[in-house]
Amino acid sequence: MKIEEGSVIKVHENGLAEVKVGRHSDCIACGACPGSDNIVVMVVDPIGVKVGQQVKFEMREMNVIMGAFVCFILPLLLIGLGAIGGYYYGLSTGVEEVHFAVFGGIVGLVIGVVLMKWFDRTFRTDDTIKPKIIEICE
Repeated sequence: MKIEEGSVIKVHENGLAEVKVGRHSDCIACGACPGSDNIVVMVVDPIGVKVGQQVKFEMREMNVIMGAFVCFILPLLLIGLGAIGGYYYGLSTGVEEVHFAVFGGIVGLVIGVVLMKWFDRTFRTDDTIKPKIIEICE
């Protein structure tokens, strides 16, 4: 588990809160939020925090790794697999295989984007995946 600290900027009635967190070395390496000094994270609020409080919350590192895989690696894998599949399909039909390889890569990209959106919607509604507030800082 990774412990982070931030400031509560909004509390939702459904047991969630928005926490503003400063960027750190992991965020700089990721680069998913360029140009931003702070990141807003939606966290589960089991202790009832208020706006303006400093809180500590825990994030499961496996969730961060899985998110990075889905956003960055999965689309590239699907593009490559689509291109390879298209190439071999072109060879089997006797048509110019480069055209099928390009088309297969585009199909792989589309499938990757659709899967990324599906994972985003699935994970956004699953509170067990979200970071969780563990304490209020003094």
